[in-house]
Amino acid sequence: MHNLFLGELRHHCREVWGIYIKDKAPTKKLTPHTPNEQQKWLKHIVAALRKKSLPSLEQPRKGYLVAVAQLNGIVPQAKLTKHEYAQAILRWTETHSVEALKIPPVLNKDTADFHIAANEYDISKRGILTFEVIAQLRSDIATTYLPSWIERPPVNFGSASHGKLKADHWRTVCTINMVITLVRLWSSSTATEGDRLLLENFTHLVIAVDLATRRSMDAERARLFDEHMLAYLQGLRKLFEHKLVPNHHLSLHLATCLMMFGPVHGWWGYPFERYNGIIQRLNTNNKIEEIPLTFMRLFCAAAELRWLIASTDWPATDEFRDMLEALNRAYQDAARGTRVVDVFTAIPGFSETSFDSMFNDLDDVRLDGCLYTQLVTLITRPNASSVLSFIRFDDDLNDPRPRLSPHVRHIGKLNMDRSLIYGTRSQNIRNSFVCFRNPTSEDPSLVRAGQISQIFLHRRVPEGQGKLVEPFVVVDEYVRLSPEHAAHDPYRRIPLLDTQLYYNRFHEPAVVLRPSDIICHFAAFVYTPEGIGEPCAVVRMLDRVRAS
Repeated sequence: MHNLFLGELRHHCREVWGIYIKDKAPTKKLTPHTPNEQQKWLKHIVAALRKKSLPSLEQPRKGYLVAVAQLNGIVPQAKLTKHEYAQAILRWTETHSVEALKIPPVLNKDTADFHIAANEYDISKRGILTFEVIAQLRSDIATTYLPSWIERPPVNFGSASHGKLKADHWRTVCTINMVITLVRLWSSSTATEGDRLLLENFTHLVIAVDLATRRSMDAERARLFDEHMLAYLQGLRKLFEHKLVPNHHLSLHLATCLMMFGPVHGWWGYPFERYNGIIQRLNTNNKIEEIPLTFMRLFCAAAELRWLIASTDWPATDEFRDMLEALNRAYQDAARGTRVVDVFTAIPGFSETSFDSMFNDLDDVRLDGCLYTQLVTLITRPNASSVLSFIRFDDDLNDPRPRLSPHVRHIGKLNMDRSLIYGTRSQNIRNSFVCFRNPTSEDPSLVRAGQISQIFLHRRVPEGQGKLVEPFVVVDEYVRLSPEHAAHDPYRRIPLLDTQLYYNRFHEPAVVLRPSDIICHFAAFVYTPEGIGEPCAVVRMLDRVRAS
């Protein structure tokens, strides 16, 4: 965890890209100079030096004077102000001819802050994540929907005011939010070749981290991880001449560990991180010799309480609901983030919901005809694992087979276990964005994206069995891009990111699914892309929970 999320992702943002605190916009917004304008101002400096005119020399922006001074080894005697740079350059001409002055080359792009290009593509940490890029990233963080099992990063990312970020925050920012923002910005028509190289280098890192932290592992996945990690580190050396650190070296050995020990969830350090967090938040009375035993006693008591709450089928009364909701609020932080997802998804049936008791507390609602037809098809489809001989409620009255009721009972969210929740668009929107397969469609293997509009419980009585209450979800499926518009999707150019655009509108009609047909949640963000001309939804698949 530390090697990938802190040693790689955080290191890249801080040490390679040079994320600095950007809480305020520049006080004065300058118009960028084109390469021709840059050349004009550099010639102006030479002319001012020939005339030995200090006022004329101070007319260009400070960046031009700084670049000339740096290239010729000229250092101001006092403060690093524009006036001092101009004086220092003028003094230099007293002992050197103006013709001997080295003039920096113009940049191959417009800029409001002229400087000496760091390399062929002018890539250096001084201007990668500018205030404008950080502002766009923050705006995207605020308007991106993440499922509740992912802890949202601070919307003021890049500011000292949010305090220390946890490893899980770095993971979310880099592998979800930055993917959504930077792929869009650095693949646009205004992006430079340097921007595209930066994006290529960063996506190698994101893909490597994503592959290494999946819940299943095989030889091909380990090979791909190693390939992308190596490409990322080679890019660091080529683009930045960045000095590699021990974490980089360790990353090149992870493929061997993945093949020997399997998925990292079985052997990384999250349990110890969890204990550290618990201990840091506990109050003490400074009786040092008693602290270990006190910690152990309280930890065991809390574990017993949580297990009791989670494993007991509590009565469906208002008093018990209030108690459980209060406990959930008190420990809600423990139910979000990678640590808890990893722990509880490893325990089969940890906290299965009693649908029978839930069903009894709800009111009947009749499904509309289209949804009812889909429900019948889904339950009785020929290729189902266990075909149930049900018929429609309005079929031939002489048919003796059991009939499927058209009545259902709606719920706002569906708790599959401690960490996995599906919700509806109206009542639990964060958990409503899902990728799924439709088993009754012409192509049941196709991965689709949509938003849950309804969740309902349906009761039936299979022949020779007792009453069966089963949950179903109604999903509005997003419309896929046409081949013409798909060519303008910047995310599809990097297939291993598992991200692509869909039109921000739905197919008719909605589809009825079992929860088992859902593959995973996705991070959702809406914008209008270049070349498409209508709002589209970014679908960033989040398949950490399932081994897919």
